[in-house]
Amino acid sequence: MSEIFNNLNKREFSEFGKSNVLSSNAMLASSHPLSSSVGLEILKSGGNVVDAALAMNAILCLAEPHMTGVGGDCFAMLSVDGSTNIKVLNGSGKSSEKASAANLRKNNISVISPNMPDAITIPGAVAGWCLLHKEHGYMPWKELFEPAINFAKKGIQVHERVAFDWSNNIKKLSFDTDTSNLFLKNGSAYEFMDNFINENLYETFKTISEEGFDGFYHGWVASDLVRKLNLIGGNHTLKDFSNAVAEWVEPIDGNYRNIKIHECPPNGQGLVALIILAILEKFNFNKISKADYTHIFCEATKIGYFLRDQFLADPEFNKLTVDYFLNSKTIHEYASNIDMNKAKTYNKSDFPNHPDTIYLTVRDKSGMTISFINSLFDAFGSGITSPKSGVLFHCRGRAFNTIEGHPNELGPNKRPAHTIIPAMISKNDKLIGSFGVMGGQYQAAGHAYVLSQMIDFGLNPQLALNYPRIFANNNVLDIEKGFDKEVIDELELRGHKINYPSPVIGGGQMILINTERDILIGASDWRKDGLAIGY
Repeated sequence: MSEIFNNLNKREFSEFGKSNVLSSNAMLASSHPLSSSVGLEILKSGGNVVDAALAMNAILCLAEPHMTGVGGDCFAMLSVDGSTNIKVLNGSGKSSEKASAANLRKNNISVISPNMPDAITIPGAVAGWCLLHKEHGYMPWKELFEPAINFAKKGIQVHERVAFDWSNNIKKLSFDTDTSNLFLKNGSAYEFMDNFINENLYETFKTISEEGFDGFYHGWVASDLVRKLNLIGGNHTLKDFSNAVAEWVEPIDGNYRNIKIHECPPNGQGLVALIILAILEKFNFNKISKADYTHIFCEATKIGYFLRDQFLADPEFNKLTVDYFLNSKTIHEYASNIDMNKAKTYNKSDFPNHPDTIYLTVRDKSGMTISFINSLFDAFGSGITSPKSGVLFHCRGRAFNTIEGHPNELGPNKRPAHTIIPAMISKNDKLIGSFGVMGGQYQAAGHAYVLSQMIDFGLNPQLALNYPRIFANNNVLDIEKGFDKEVIDELELRGHKINYPSPVIGGGQMILINTERDILIGASDWRKDGLAIGY
């Protein structure tokens, strides 16, 4: 099969960690054990991967309310038959019909902050869920929300990582009264083992489960959302919500050392991952120091993200093609610009730094496979909550800029540049993997890094996800604890400005598919409370 399967027994048991999960029937992985357990129940009761993913995601809206929710966006990659005939669901919402960067410029506003109404685009997630289920779901729509409805009513225990993130966002949660009433207890964050109840979201989930698209984008839920947005100064209308749409788009592909990588097209940043990998492929890592490899990876990341800031936007507003960036001549020029002895600096990015999201992946016994991600963009999104519905708005509009004439300039009915990117990999026209690496804008670099660790250095999925991460962004190199001190010293000599992020960079899940041995390999990294499980 593929060289990617050659070194799957490389865990060193004297070191801290965990093993890959194996199954020959079905496999799933998410960032929370309750989500994974619900997904497993769906599969065992006859549901397919779409059913499982939607039920799992609904649980995550409650279990990880700082990362995802009904008021966010989603993307998914789907292989219906386990082949490389992959389709991409774009469930990212558009700006309001009256959105205008010119109005912001008139008021001397150059940066869109999280709690500004301009940061709140129409949530696209529910539209995405509905389209996904309408065309590929098997179980009745209503049944998929029953576990989440039950947990919304009785509450869900706060896990350790969730509690940690919650405690770091008290100030943000205090800004809006409806938010503080729901997400704080007497002004304090919910703590480890606390029971969190969102009774308002219980009613919203019930309505969505009974009425589908109309239950969110029309009726009392939409009215409540628009009322809240107008109250904080937004120009959103019921028409904006009723016009919400998700759509199927074609994936974009790239090759890395005979492995094909399938990514989401713009307005997602999957192209950045392909650019980084294409640059890396110009180098031979067989006889190279770890410092040299890390330096090359950092410089390739800087190039990819510099280009992202120039072009990433709603494709309806940008004429540049994928081929423009990935043709061999252009990639050669990018790679040739890397100075092995010196870290280069680039213009500081105006793209907002933001933390994490949720990602899950499922493969069932038929071979059907889904790579799925849902997000609020920032921790607790905008920090603005609709009172009756209990819906926390995302702030995806922060990714717009106010630069006149820029393809990603804030404007009416426009999707912003997007960071959430599920992915898949294949070899010889056979699907061999589904994965995602969370971490806000880190995701593109994370995709490239994890794949390179597996393909170039033979790490198995669990080890590749666990490996200490790096992120070269805005001329600063974030390095997680546990990275080699000697390499860090060498990088500093080359001009890299080192920062140690707190606590970690992102998370990640993966399913690797060995079709020759009929084995599924599941992995979920240590940075979250996640779980890979199969049967």
